[in-house]
Amino acid sequence: METILIPTDFSEAANNAAKYGVELAKYFDAKLVFVNAYPIPPANYESGTSFALLNSLKEASEQALESLKSHYPEHRIECFSEMGYPYDVIENAASKYNADLIVMGIVGEAGGLKKVIGSNAIHVARNLKVPCFIIPEEIVYHRIHKIAFACDYDTLEESTLLYVAKCFASICDAELEVVNVDNEEMNKQKLDTEKFIDDKLHTIKHTISVVNNDSISDGITDYLSKHSVDVLMLSPKKHNLFHYLFNENVTKELAFKVKLPLLTIH
Repeated sequence: METILIPTDFSEAANNAAKYGVELAKYFDAKLVFVNAYPIPPANYESGTSFALLNSLKEASEQALESLKSHYPEHRIECFSEMGYPYDVIENAASKYNADLIVMGIVGEAGGLKKVIGSNAIHVARNLKVPCFIIPEEIVYHRIHKIAFACDYDTLEESTLLYVAKCFASICDAELEVVNVDNEEMNKQKLDTEKFIDDKLHTIKHTISVVNNDSISDGITDYLSKHSVDVLMLSPKKHNLFHYLFNENVTKELAFKVKLPLLTIH
């Protein structure tokens, strides 16, 4: 883990995510890059957009980034400011700095995910291939000891997700808890998948849990209510658990029950 990207709009949620990202960077001894996308001003049909206005927006963005940077004088931090839509600017910064991880905050009631649909954080998590930490408000960093990896057994063996999850657990020196929510009884295929998981994870501490529930959100929240974990790991690929959670009303249901950083992997 060499470079961590922290996009910010200087809101309270973003500042909280910055604090979390700084602590992660300390743990990994990684370089930090603060990123801000300043808006494209509306053009006047007669005069267009003045150079002075563009320069003013750029200077304001750069000064705000430097001010944020000054709060963490002990750390290696670079700043990246660019005019454009947040996703495009974050994508450009991730490419320029070869980012290994992105850390973003979200706004939500009670530190949850109530307003997360359509947000920049979710758009980044879904579409950029860089792993992304999504930090709800009021979440304070503490050492990561356990990671719950909620996954779909049906596609697990065909992807590299288990390998990526294992890598994160290893670099965090954390236990990996593989969780599958299903409403069907155990069969040979599932038993074979569990053997596959055990074989791939034999070098790290891990557990496997199958939660029997018709509702994915209820299954996850039930599991997390009975198990103490530090991070919930998901994959944002289409047609899987994460895609379902953030396209259905279950998001609001999770918002008031789950107060954990989300780590999205590809």
